[in-house]
Amino acid sequence: MENRNEVLVLGAGLAGLTAAWQASIQGKKVRLLTKGWGATHWHAGCVDVLGYWPLDNEEVVNNPSSAIPQLLETNPDHPYARVGLERLSDALSAFQKLCADAGYPMVGTLDKNWQLPTAVGSVRPTCLAPTTMTAGEVDDKGPILLVGFKQYADFHPHMIADNLKGLGIPTQHVVLDLPAVASRHNTTGIILANMMEQTEFLGDVVKAVRPHLGDSQRVGFPAVLGMRKASAVHQSLQNQLERPVFEIPGLPPSVAGIRLHYILKDAIEKNGGRVFEGMEGIGCETENGRVTAVFSETASRNRSHRYQQYVLATGGILGGGIVTDHTGLVREVIFDLPLDTPESRQEWFQRDFLDVKGHPIYRSGVVVNDELRPIGDDKRVLYENLLAAGTTLAGCEVIRERAFDGVALATGYAAGNLVAT
Repeated sequence: MENRNEVLVLGAGLAGLTAAWQASIQGKKVRLLTKGWGATHWHAGCVDVLGYWPLDNEEVVNNPSSAIPQLLETNPDHPYARVGLERLSDALSAFQKLCADAGYPMVGTLDKNWQLPTAVGSVRPTCLAPTTMTAGEVDDKGPILLVGFKQYADFHPHMIADNLKGLGIPTQHVVLDLPAVASRHNTTGIILANMMEQTEFLGDVVKAVRPHLGDSQRVGFPAVLGMRKASAVHQSLQNQLERPVFEIPGLPPSVAGIRLHYILKDAIEKNGGRVFEGMEGIGCETENGRVTAVFSETASRNRSHRYQQYVLATGGILGGGIVTDHTGLVREVIFDLPLDTPESRQEWFQRDFLDVKGHPIYRSGVVVNDELRPIGDDKRVLYENLLAAGTTLAGCEVIRERAFDGVALATGYAAGNLVAT
């Protein structure tokens, strides 16, 4: 009997969630398996498309649409070459519409990167940013007041202020010691985000900040301005403080990234898809050039998942989709796909940890064709019903390029549409 299950996505980072979202909105029966949540929970909650190129001199990219063709001329095997600029643009537009419809606009274009402050007061180029962050643009030299919380140890406004002053931006800071926070034994970004959605607590924050506003023209907070209601919290603060307000992402877990996770997960489930956490893919079954099942580990025995098509989006070495060991083995964990990786363990790293050339091991990944289907050394497709997306792919250094989110979004978008055709 024909298998009625249609698409299985493996991995719940931005690539996997995007692939499942795209397939589900086109009527496919989609299931997503993940051992845990992906990079949305530790990344900045923006979409970095290309922040640095060329890499050797770490030149900041101001216009991704003009820099990407230069990147692809040098590196024709980059994932952006597989999907193309048009599909990258379509992916960004679709994602922006999804976020806008969810009441959490992501603003920006491929023609200009935002230059936003980091949690140490340096500058990070990014293509799309939530409206809760954009007033922090460092090209604007308007004076800033930074606000921290005494019990929140993952945000240091004094350090950020000192470094922003070095960029020519007059910056002051204040650290709030509010009774509602002081009474807690533990304060995380997620706890603060939930507290910020409470009207009484938000009012206490406003009252404590007002005496310190001075001549500041904008006010910066850690990225904890609400979880599900971030836009409303952000707007309320701007109205009450009578100044633009912005967030600065800090250490994981990323509240801003989790917001995007919820938006994508909600979209998948709204369209009939299902997301299952705590189910780690550990192997597969194949026959006649097709994947017939993926196995996940359970307490008693391995469980099989049989679908018509599969999307691999488990990430690279940093995401756990590719593992290494002391013998020099580099392995993709579910399908044991061949990898583009250094032949010898001695070639994994440069002698200098901070070498501008980067470490070759982090370029390891699955080689695919233009339909994102994994291929072997002979360029033949390995499994006709398997696609790969995100940082599982070879041909890029997404951390150094600051292209992590763009690669994940574009390839996830392409994969989701390809399995839906």
